[in-house]
Amino acid sequence: MRRSGYLYVSGAIVLFGTIEVVSKYLQSGSGGATVGSAQVATLRFLIGAAFILFLLPLRGEQRLAFSALHESGWRIAALGALGVFLTFFLLHEGIDRTSASAAAVIFSMNPVFTALLAAVALRERLGAAGWLGVLVGLLGAFAAVTDFDFTAVFSRGDFLGGLMVLGSAATWSAYTVYGKRYSERYGSLAVSFLTMACGSLMLASLITVEGGWREMASYSSRAWLWLLYLGAVTVGLGYLLYFEGMRRIPASRGASLFYLKPVLALLFAHLFLGEPVSARLLAASLLVACGILMVNLPRKRGEGVIAEP
Repeated sequence: MRRSGYLYVSGAIVLFGTIEVVSKYLQSGSGGATVGSAQVATLRFLIGAAFILFLLPLRGEQRLAFSALHESGWRIAALGALGVFLTFFLLHEGIDRTSASAAAVIFSMNPVFTALLAAVALRERLGAAGWLGVLVGLLGAFAAVTDFDFTAVFSRGDFLGGLMVLGSAATWSAYTVYGKRYSERYGSLAVSFLTMACGSLMLASLITVEGGWREMASYSSRAWLWLLYLGAVTVGLGYLLYFEGMRRIPASRGASLFYLKPVLALLFAHLFLGEPVSARLLAASLLVACGILMVNLPRKRGEGVIAEP
């Protein structure tokens, strides 16, 4: 059980490591047509919600989804607005304005933010090493945003993009912390489906206001295949593997595997997008990875941080 749990979580993290790379590929027009950031976010979660909706009856959890909607409907909708609409609007807009590798490194900060929020809001013990990990992770994220050029931070062309991605990591962490009670009560699969459905409908409303649906007629079959991958594989299958793995192993151990994501994302962005792996960005990714590791490993007796992409 424990070995399979590590395999499931590791598989999910490999899939999560491709999100920014595939999103940048689509949003830059490399897929045969330029797919807008709002369209990528919307279609990703509409497809992902449909995938999880199919899984709910297979796992016998459809009643939990109905109970959550009946008992905590507006709170679930608020979580969807925070954890899907706002988070992934910021993430995909940020990806437009910075490199995929930098976006992945910055967003990988979410376990560190989650630990910080959990310590404040839920009074979870962090420990000295954990607090040091928060500081190391924050330093790594700031270094990724500024490329270690702290004196000319506001003049960088990609500074706004990095800042938006950092904001999306913070809002996702808030979603994780405040959504914990609902996941424990109704199950993570049911809560994931409902928040995805609410958030993606809000994103779809934004596209409708902007008149962005007409653009989809110009998408190539290759672009649609990658959109399907983002929705069904990185969201649908990725969430399933992640939560199934976290059910089998201690949460702190599972969450600590997230230190692999920034390094994997750098590798994928270099291999598939040709983005250079600079020594500064690699150093920033290692700082973020060390921060995640320090935040999660010291708490062997407590409850670890659960962080998803």
